[in-house]
Amino acid sequence: MNAFPRRALGAALLAGVAGVALVVPPAAAATTSNDAVKPDSVTSCAGPTGQRSGTPVANEDEQLTQAFRAFGNSGGGWSNGRGWAASDGVYSTELPGHRIVWLMNDTFLGPVNADESMTDPGFIHGSILTADDDGKPTNTITAGTHDAPESIASPPGAVNGDPWYWNTDGIVDGGLLRVFQARTGQTDDPPPFNFGWLGTDIVTYSADFKVEKVTHTYGKPGGVNWGNELTRCGGYIYIYGVKDSAMHVARARVGHLIDNDWQFWTGSAWSTDPESSTAVTGDVGASYSVTPMNGEFVLTTTSANIFLDHQIYVATAPTPVGPFTHRTAVYTAPEAQVANILAPYNVAAHPDISKPGELIISYNVNSLVGADLLANANNNRPRFVSIRFEPDRSNG
Repeated sequence: MNAFPRRALGAALLAGVAGVALVVPPAAAATTSNDAVKPDSVTSCAGPTGQRSGTPVANEDEQLTQAFRAFGNSGGGWSNGRGWAASDGVYSTELPGHRIVWLMNDTFLGPVNADESMTDPGFIHGSILTADDDGKPTNTITAGTHDAPESIASPPGAVNGDPWYWNTDGIVDGGLLRVFQARTGQTDDPPPFNFGWLGTDIVTYSADFKVEKVTHTYGKPGGVNWGNELTRCGGYIYIYGVKDSAMHVARARVGHLIDNDWQFWTGSAWSTDPESSTAVTGDVGASYSVTPMNGEFVLTTTSANIFLDHQIYVATAPTPVGPFTHRTAVYTAPEAQVANILAPYNVAAHPDISKPGELIISYNVNSLVGADLLANANNNRPRFVSIRFEPDRSNG
């Protein structure tokens, strides 16, 4: 447990570091080279076009929040009670057969006490939760064994857990689950900021969640951190990233995500040059979502400064690359009213478990004081919110 405070808070702090960085407004479109590819106009994945989403309204999804709470309190699906207890991350992916899995980052493992405290929890950097088709978790998947669990994936060549992976989004491509993983390692900086992003890999899992392949992909320190959102549309997988708290967009043809043959949005066209990527919109969280819905693309995000701004925002765009409308604040995380609690961060949308006309999103909760996480597992469990769009009264 000696390493727990640095690592348990790490993903939240990484989001915060990105959050307080200088927000750069979208730059002028770069001059495209001969390898530029004209943007496609296919947005059929968003539904019928010509609609207006209306006014977004958000409400807590108490049922799903409580399902994760009960799952963690009961041992995370393991008979020894040492499965998932709490974590951040919380990305969802639909597998073949309409099965849902949750991709989790820093994970506390049970048992959880009757008062929801944790006396001596296990800790790993990543886990996967299987779920029913409604998203309610059923079992915890890790590497190792139930008696000696290990992170679901680790970078090749890691020594004593350094570097490690923090996952972002995942998607099924080529019939296999592929998950973006941020390679993260210790630095000489003073705690708790003594870690940094080293690069990005895509981990391919077998049907039984064993690591089948690790592919180095685009992204390096100082550049765009790709993969915090993946959206399939019009024969492409759109890959969203963040740099200096601004959104960037790339895409790969369906079936070719790991081929490292992406195209990057320059502001006016698609280019095969990753250095030509241009910011689409600023002031996004380290994790955000762009979801096809109601004939548009719905952005759900925090602001960049998660330490001071505790709201979730919604904007819409007619294409996967914007332009995004003025944002509407739809939800304020009540957990942030408690001293030391950090919320919301790592907003993620879950369209595969959303009903028609709604969008389920999640956000993470953490604490600046490690003891808070041990005192109450709920201080590190996801919260869920349902967003619906009400017709604008001005339109009749």
